[in-house]
Amino acid sequence: MQISLSKLLAFISWCLFFTSCTTPKHLLPLSKGSQTVLSSDNFKPIFKDNFKSFLFKTTLSYGDKFQQGGLLALKQLSEGNYRTIFMTKFGMTLFDFEFGENGFIVHKTMEQMKLKIFLKIIEQDMEMLLTRGILGSQATQFEKGKFPKKQTIFKTTFNQKKHFFVQERKHKITEIHQNRAVSIFLSKYIANIPRSIHIQHHKMPLNMKLTLLKH
Repeated sequence: MQISLSKLLAFISWCLFFTSCTTPKHLLPLSKGSQTVLSSDNFKPIFKDNFKSFLFKTTLSYGDKFQQGGLLALKQLSEGNYRTIFMTKFGMTLFDFEFGENGFIVHKTMEQMKLKIFLKIIEQDMEMLLTRGILGSQATQFEKGKFPKKQTIFKTTFNQKKHFFVQERKHKITEIHQNRAVSIFLSKYIANIPRSIHIQHHKMPLNMKLTLLKH
């Protein structure tokens, strides 16, 4: 059965529109992508498997309704297993989570934060940051801009959702996006470690800002 040119063009336009709806606007247009496999040669996770612990000054906010500052500790228990604890400046634990082979474990959390949807959001945010087990994944690689502002963008499926990883020189990740729903911005790198991390949700007013204090 033959398809008219107008219908074909309409179908192509719909496909491009659907694809662009999942790609962060400021990364468009993406063109001439090539298939690759994420490896230590072309992709560098933010936190390597051999790190011990990081301590961040942290602010967690939900619009004007909730804002809490404190310290967030991120520690590797063993290879691929991590624990993160967020405490207020008064010493109260907001949450204490573990990520690893045994799944997501809630050791402790405030009563107000025991909603399943909130726990799932925090779990996904930390998984985006840690990128556990991402090496070996299939990805589409795009090149954008020119030296010294050249960016390499990897589009891949991570934790069953489309993600975009933006790398600059020396495999330095500066942005992570889960479609257009969540963005993580990383900056002020020193010794290959970002001193500033901003996790921003676009479909709800949830934000987390982290400033590295110690590692």
